[in-house]
Amino acid sequence: MKPQERTSRVRSALRSIQQLVFLIGLGIIVGIMLGPKAGVTLGVAGRTILQLVSKTVTRNWYPDRFERSGLLRYDPARAQPGYTLYTLAPDLSAHLIDMNGREVHSWFVPNDQISGVSGIRTLFGLLEPQVEGGYLYPDGDVILVYEVKALTQPATRLFKLDKDSHVLWKSNVNVHHAIEIAGDKIYALTSIPRTRLTERARRDRLPRDGESISILGSDGKVINSYSIINAIANATDFRIADFAKHSEPLDPLHSNSLDVLTEQTARFFPGAKPGNVLVSLRNLDLLTVMDLERDTVVWAMRGGWRRQHDAKVLPNGHILMFDNNGGVRTYSPSRILEIDPATGGIVWSYSGKPDDPLDSADNRGGAQRLANGNTLINEANAGRIIEVTPDGTVVWEYVNPLLSEERGKKIIASFGLTVTRYDASYLSFLGGHVAARGGSLNRAKEAPMIQRNGLPHPPSRGAVAAAGAHRR
Repeated sequence: MKPQERTSRVRSALRSIQQLVFLIGLGIIVGIMLGPKAGVTLGVAGRTILQLVSKTVTRNWYPDRFERSGLLRYDPARAQPGYTLYTLAPDLSAHLIDMNGREVHSWFVPNDQISGVSGIRTLFGLLEPQVEGGYLYPDGDVILVYEVKALTQPATRLFKLDKDSHVLWKSNVNVHHAIEIAGDKIYALTSIPRTRLTERARRDRLPRDGESISILGSDGKVINSYSIINAIANATDFRIADFAKHSEPLDPLHSNSLDVLTEQTARFFPGAKPGNVLVSLRNLDLLTVMDLERDTVVWAMRGGWRRQHDAKVLPNGHILMFDNNGGVRTYSPSRILEIDPATGGIVWSYSGKPDDPLDSADNRGGAQRLANGNTLINEANAGRIIEVTPDGTVVWEYVNPLLSEERGKKIIASFGLTVTRYDASYLSFLGGHVAARGGSLNRAKEAPMIQRNGLPHPPSRGAVAAAGAHRR
């Protein structure tokens, strides 16, 4: 071995020892500070650290269970026509596809442009960012929610891009998980670490949690922010404070979706009014309605759902959500629920079938009720989107082609939190050149297909794996 090589290896070994000593020291400090809660906290911290060496630990990649990618099923007579917007969490990109699975547009922000939480919480910048959801405007502008993984709640600046992916603005507050557009205002879940607890919250010994709802203007600047933990403390008619005190120490609430109530939907919740916000608190298995002006919770409900995502109010007053872990079927831990907030009763549900399960682990998933009564389901961590009829028939199915490999097994990239079907008439930036039932722009990327038994089918996964894994 040459002296230079020997010196390089010694230096590398010393760096590894230094990192190990640092992590052990950090563990001891956390253990002393948190006492009985240290086990849970160190488990979370350990999983976060492992993200440096494993893609699947990032929860942006999952085992691939499909034989093909692209459009797998499509019944034009029963599916709701339009264009579907999805994000690929680890790829930092958003994609708009037509009903035949052909990409008609995409957006992308490079890693080096994304910044948010920093310091020890992100292991000094070693943890990778991801994209969660987005909102598409008719002119092709898009707002995207990016997150940087952290030891606590991940968050980063909110981005607004034009149709050519040029950054129009970044918000002046860290946003996580979800946004809701209401007129010219943007309602966002935000992380504000230095949030000041109210006297009641301090007296009840609630965790100093910075999760908030912020209202931003159309320029991305914050107008007002409202602490969720303070609202919980002020909700004396509910036992939510007790739930929060005994929840996960580093992430007691984990707010992951919000829906602004309107004149039509507020009347279904006693004590609520337009402008109040339905909030999903995943780590409490809880849905709440926050009155931002009064800084309190006016309605709350727990049910049979577990680790839920994407709760929203339908025009009929029912709540549609993705229930990640509440399914009792052996083949499907996940399910879509439509519940009546007056009773908590399940009005409609979908949990897949034994040979076609629904499973999105516990950190992503969503559903959209379409104009024809069908439901678009984002089985995010499986990398699949399906459209089902009220009787549970799958009439459209799409699997993303972005694959990688870990320890000799194929893994698939997770979709972000938001998948949305848009009507063709809404998307003026596409012009009149695209028909929602199958036309394509001259700039559209045709989905690769092969012929089997005279019918078009997506190619084998191996044919697209290399291209997908190295696209960026």
